[in-house]
Amino acid sequence: MMSKILLSIIVFLVLVYNGAVAYVDANMTMRLKERPAYNSCHKIWAARGLYETREEQNSIVAMRRAFSLGAHGAEVDFHYDIEMDRFIISHDHPKKGVDGTYIYPKKGEGLLTLEIFLKALAKGHYFWLDFKNLDKLSVEQTKTAIARLLEITDFDAVRERLYIEGSNPLRLAMYTDAGFRTILGIHPLPGSNPFSSMVINGYKLAYYFKNITALAMAYGKNVDDPIYDETARKNLKDIPVFIFHTPDDEPTLRTLMAIKEVRVVLVGKDLSINRYAINACKEQ
Repeated sequence: MMSKILLSIIVFLVLVYNGAVAYVDANMTMRLKERPAYNSCHKIWAARGLYETREEQNSIVAMRRAFSLGAHGAEVDFHYDIEMDRFIISHDHPKKGVDGTYIYPKKGEGLLTLEIFLKALAKGHYFWLDFKNLDKLSVEQTKTAIARLLEITDFDAVRERLYIEGSNPLRLAMYTDAGFRTILGIHPLPGSNPFSSMVINGYKLAYYFKNITALAMAYGKNVDDPIYDETARKNLKDIPVFIFHTPDDEPTLRTLMAIKEVRVVLVGKDLSINRYAINACKEQ
């Protein structure tokens, strides 16, 4: 009896899953028109700027250097500090001081806040904002963070050029609802894994039903067995994708330039490198 009940539950879940995927696929075109994403021929952005030392990562100097050499956008890491009600530019997680406050790595002479960062750099440039502690915030804390972000981005149409990345679709959707463009960071399996399609489709459902703007995923360590392969492209058909940790391999980069769903590419992992001249522009 129990085995029949279990089988019925499994069959029901499979039918619901397949029905949901079919529904999403059938309605994706309209959904994409409602939430357009970055779609320039200049796809290769700077990862944490173009830096010469580890200390320069995510700094204004590193960003200006990248933009001066042709990057149209950059990925930058930040945290929201609840006590200070400030967004702090930092890749590394803060350490806790003896008084319980968080200590962040300094940029130059002091903390670099997102407010200062955007005032100095936002005009005409795009930013992929990797929200390092988005998953750690409660609903109420997220509401407070959103109110602050709305306040500091109320100039020069800057919100239209910001893409906030996180891996929690529920928290991320709150930013979408507040008017920000959002990126759901996903971690699918390599295409060689038999469960690859199922995992990818699960992410696609979260993307669609939580009204996310784009997806972000690693290209994969090996060009011969990438995570972003033909299977992933087929299952994510038409969805804007931001690719990171892409091997510094020119044929691979040029292949990605030709894929319309690929909107942004970051080259290398913990690698500061200028590949901005590789693009999808017709004049090239």
